[in-house]
Amino acid sequence: MKTILRYSLLLVVLLAFGSCKDMLDIKPVHSMMPKSLEDYEAVLLGGYPRTDFFIKTEMLTDNIYANLNAEVQPTQENERWFTFAPSLLPPESLVDPYWGQLYKSIYYANTVLDNLKKLEATPLQQQLFEQVQGEAYALRAFSYFYLINFYADVYYVKNLNAPGVPMPLTADDVNANAGNNVRTPVGDVWNQIVADIDKASQLLSGKKITDRYRFSSNTLELFRARVDLMMGNYESAIAHAKTVIDFYPLADLSGLEKRLAESGAKNVLTYIYGFVDTQANKELLFFTGGRAGTNPYYYATGSMKPSLDLLALTKRYGELTDYRQFIFDPFEENAVQAIKTGKTVYKMYASQDLIWYYVGFKASEAYLIRAEAQARLGKDELALKDINQILASRMRKDFVVTLKATDFANNAAVLDRILAERRLELGLDAGLRFMDLRRLGKPEIQHVFKDARVYTLAKDDSRYLMQIPPSESENSPNMPLNPR
Repeated sequence: MKTILRYSLLLVVLLAFGSCKDMLDIKPVHSMMPKSLEDYEAVLLGGYPRTDFFIKTEMLTDNIYANLNAEVQPTQENERWFTFAPSLLPPESLVDPYWGQLYKSIYYANTVLDNLKKLEATPLQQQLFEQVQGEAYALRAFSYFYLINFYADVYYVKNLNAPGVPMPLTADDVNANAGNNVRTPVGDVWNQIVADIDKASQLLSGKKITDRYRFSSNTLELFRARVDLMMGNYESAIAHAKTVIDFYPLADLSGLEKRLAESGAKNVLTYIYGFVDTQANKELLFFTGGRAGTNPYYYATGSMKPSLDLLALTKRYGELTDYRQFIFDPFEENAVQAIKTGKTVYKMYASQDLIWYYVGFKASEAYLIRAEAQARLGKDELALKDINQILASRMRKDFVVTLKATDFANNAAVLDRILAERRLELGLDAGLRFMDLRRLGKPEIQHVFKDARVYTLAKDDSRYLMQIPPSESENSPNMPLNPR
């Protein structure tokens, strides 16, 4: 509680960002400037994202469809996302809240890092000093990871010198470049992310951090594995994923059998008991973003829902064979209500009084990363071993399937099976589907909307890159925009 109160007082140091220029022209109230290590810890905690900064990217993917028979029709904002509008911002709006949130977090992290260089920690403070510094590096890496995956092209050899995103590494950089930002090349941003993760990992090694709203060494191992996979560093991805796997066995979900017997399939997960409330909770390493119980795909009366593809993946081996079916299947028997609810639901989080933020990292991702990396190295049996562990955890005991390399025609078929498992298991988590579609070739996506009109995101479409917001280009007129 003391930390929360201290953060409230210090919040004036890092004011809310109305636009990019406002963000870059922060003027702290000196009488309220943080002075102690504990003060800087409080400032850092204020930098962790607590607003939605990725969930709407699902509307750019094949994970979402629009149920236009729903009681609540899509908002204009959701319509822009779902129909792949050239600009995702409201007309005349200069401010992109995703961009603003992520650069806000970077400013907090840089401010803490700058000031810790001037602070001499006593021997008794050394552990906390290293923890705060490590978390600041981790927060900066986390924010740049999302920025580069949303606003710049993917990490390929041919793209390394392409425009990335502005990359201030000190709070002074932010203010000095307020009117003249440049886009750091893609390759340099990714290299900085790796460097920051590595620094954070060294500083947080051996620190016992049980709060899943703060970065820990295990979370950073998974973060590094995620980054390595996207950069094509498969051996490194395998090594870092293994560290996570060694600490986090997958959950036993058989406790859901009792709920199924007592309540029926429709009520195994309810709107007060989501999938995160099951034993799967033990696999969750890190929460981020805003209140997940208010996500746009949750409401039974809402129009934006998980696609039938996700539900179908839970029924590959038959009806009620996979516990994940309860997340997406409404099991609605009333014909009239079934039309209003639509073909799917999303009961990952529910709307309970207990606040859940979005899942940022969970252990099953480590198994999927290692599986994909092994497959890309041609090690199909090892790859399927990890997939089999996921299936053993997610499927009902009497229906567990064990996959073998001989079940598949070739390595490409094995990889496709792994990617299908990744799509299902990571579902609507952490904006990963949008990132995956980008790195897997930017395939064509089609959405059916009002009057049965089909909207198409073409293969290699320029809209796979979100646009640099007007607030940034207005203050940096020489900054190149993404093509449209």
